Amino acid sequence: MLDYIFFNASLSGKFKDHLTKVGIEFKCEDDESFGSIQGEIVSIADDTNDSILGELQDLYDVLQDELEALLEQTDDALMMNAAGMQVTLKDGGMCTLRVSPDVVTRILTVLEFDELQAFVENIARSVEEPDSGHFCHNK
Repeated sequence: MLDYIFFNASLSGKFKDHLTKVGIEFKCEDDESFGSIQGEIVSIADDTNDSILGELQDLYDVLQDELEALLEQTDDALMMNAAGMQVTLKDGGMCTLRVSPDVVTRILTVLEFDELQAFVENIARSVEEPDSGHFCHNK
């Protein structure tokens, strides 16, 4: 299953309406693992056509921009945006990494978001392809 997480019911509704219109079956589940911020996970089959997945990713990106605009109107924008990060895995699948909002907020005082994303992707690659050799060695 491919998961899309939403922190706003209206934006989740737009996404689910689109899935219904294009005939894609989906499942919904509340995700309370983000602490005080409850998200809704919308899941679709991972064998969905690549072109449709591209369209869905574009829609998801637009909806995330809408969420960002909504959150900028409140005092907790950074906390909500930092609850999870998506990483593309070695097999091409997407994975949402749940990250403590407090920790990410502290990290973002030092790093830019793209630097943090690169760091998280590096960790994911290291988990998928572990290297148990010596840390320091000549290549």
